[in-house]
Amino acid sequence: MSEPQAARLPAALLALALAPVAPQAGESPRFYDRQAEGWFWYQRDPLPPSPAEPEPPSTPAPPTPKPAATAASAPPDPAPLSAAWLRANLEHYRLQAIDDPTPTKVALYLYLQKLALDKASRFTETFQQVVQSDPYLDETTRRPVGTYANLLNRVAGEQREAQLRALATDVGIWFFYRADCPYCTAQAPVLARLAQRLGLTVQAIALDGQPLPTGHFPDFRTDAGQAARLGVVSTPALFLVRPPDGLAPLAQGLLSLSDLEQRLLLAAHTAGWIEAADYARTRPLVTDLRLAPASEHFTEIPADPETFLARLRHHAQDRDPDPATPDITPPTAP
Repeated sequence: MSEPQAARLPAALLALALAPVAPQAGESPRFYDRQAEGWFWYQRDPLPPSPAEPEPPSTPAPPTPKPAATAASAPPDPAPLSAAWLRANLEHYRLQAIDDPTPTKVALYLYLQKLALDKASRFTETFQQVVQSDPYLDETTRRPVGTYANLLNRVAGEQREAQLRALATDVGIWFFYRADCPYCTAQAPVLARLAQRLGLTVQAIALDGQPLPTGHFPDFRTDAGQAARLGVVSTPALFLVRPPDGLAPLAQGLLSLSDLEQRLLLAAHTAGWIEAADYARTRPLVTDLRLAPASEHFTEIPADPETFLARLRHHAQDRDPDPATPDITPPTAP
């Protein structure tokens, strides 16, 4: 070996040692060989692809079942010339006569129309006969019509006044107010007028400790927790009081004079301070024949109209007697 070749040999070996080694086929490159990855050196090598699963053999879709033939029968047609038939067909014959107004088609429609009107007329006549023969269906049993209603109103008003005067000897009214409440200012003269007429005691209770700007009820008292115990949320608040039996709420809002009188009687009746018969006389009704709920007595509806009607009448006459309603059932013949 010549001297120049011997001098170049160490340099060639050094270059060979520093040169990168190319990876073999199927071998992943080393970390230092993957210089382009930079910061993302920690990512994992991709997993070898899993062998593809064999596709399941395709099964033919089951045939769509044919819908079973239903035996649902159509509703029966209404009887010819019945009310249901006329309601379904009269308009057809009218339009037919309008589109082609021949004498035959117009007369056909007019005859069908007269048939419908005569049916309604016979129903109205029978309706009136049934109503006036049964006091449970006749509204004049409860309240007369026409000018006689004024007589009933006058009698009920006299009874209402008498009951209020009798009630005023045993009860009083608590009147919760605020001096800055305009509705309390409007309610005060109504209460004062009622108290003066009936001799009723009204105790005014100020929630803010101030007198009313109108000067009504100067002997007021300041609220000492009564309003909170009674649940007062708005003024004016009115309570009917009967010591020592208790009290009954009237309203938490503005009331007219007639509404106040009616609520006084209703609250006293509900509390048991007025007999039911006395309260009934204050109402503008001759008698009250309302049917009680019958659902609990009718677990099934009879198909026969005669049986159905008999059961309804029996239910009406055998209802729980109301002491406010006189018994007007006709006596049984001996």
